[in-house]
Amino acid sequence: MPNRETPSPHPSNAYLLAFVLFLLAAFISAANVATAGNTPKIRIAILPCTDIVKTFNNAQPLRTYLEQQTHRQLEIVVPNTLEEFKRTIQLGEAEFAFQAPHTYLQLSDKYDTDNLLKALTPQGKSQYHGVIVTRWDSGIKKIADLRGRNMIFGHPFSTAKWLAPKALLEKKGIDLTKDLKNYTHGDSCESIAMNIYLGQGDAGALCDYSFDEIAENSAPKDDEIPPDALVIIGTTREIPTWVFTARTGVDAHTIALVNNALLKLDRRRPEHRAIMEELDLGGFIRASDHDFDSLRNQLSQTGSPHQ
Repeated sequence: MPNRETPSPHPSNAYLLAFVLFLLAAFISAANVATAGNTPKIRIAILPCTDIVKTFNNAQPLRTYLEQQTHRQLEIVVPNTLEEFKRTIQLGEAEFAFQAPHTYLQLSDKYDTDNLLKALTPQGKSQYHGVIVTRWDSGIKKIADLRGRNMIFGHPFSTAKWLAPKALLEKKGIDLTKDLKNYTHGDSCESIAMNIYLGQGDAGALCDYSFDEIAENSAPKDDEIPPDALVIIGTTREIPTWVFTARTGVDAHTIALVNNALLKLDRRRPEHRAIMEELDLGGFIRASDHDFDSLRNQLSQTGSPHQ
């Protein structure tokens, strides 16, 4: 006797069910797209530590990562001047800001200080120093020897490469306009170091971790600085790392989305390391406004750098 098979659904019913499911999926997808399109874009203002184009380009991998993590559109805003940066925050034209610590202190009343993050150095530290370096054969042994010499500082927005070394020189009795032959504002630590190595300046201000990378490079390439070519003649006070802040009035959900994504960055993961290397970061940690009290006290004594 032949086996009986369970009758299959009528073909037309199967096609109808598949069509309904397709329409349902399309409706949900369209609803999600519409919702995402109606969600305001998140804007992050970054104070440039080098030129604005380089800063903007280096921040794009981070923007892509944050969009993937938050499922929100992001925009990187790089103001050209400190006044423009301040205006961007004061007018509410950016939800978040990433800035040098002394700039944070100037604008702290505009930020949600209960949700601060601090960047880590590539070595994972939340404090660092500025250092003043020179070629080993320059004849400059101490800060006092800078009289009559050419000095290269970092960007005027930089705490470690402008504010702190400027304060150090003044403490040692060096007046920048009277005692130095000349001083200029350079670009990145790597660029300043290379200019000093090539003799384009007598001394320069770097971040200590950038100097360490040069000094620890035991096998430099032809276009890299030999590890013993530069020496430190001065070290600034300890400086807090850069600060990531949410503007006052940004909703708690948006703050949590962005901050949690930043806190998840881990240099042990290759895909994260590539993002952070573009911005010379080692990750982020939670911070308190009290973490900046020491710098706040220094600024009250020496004042902010001239912009």
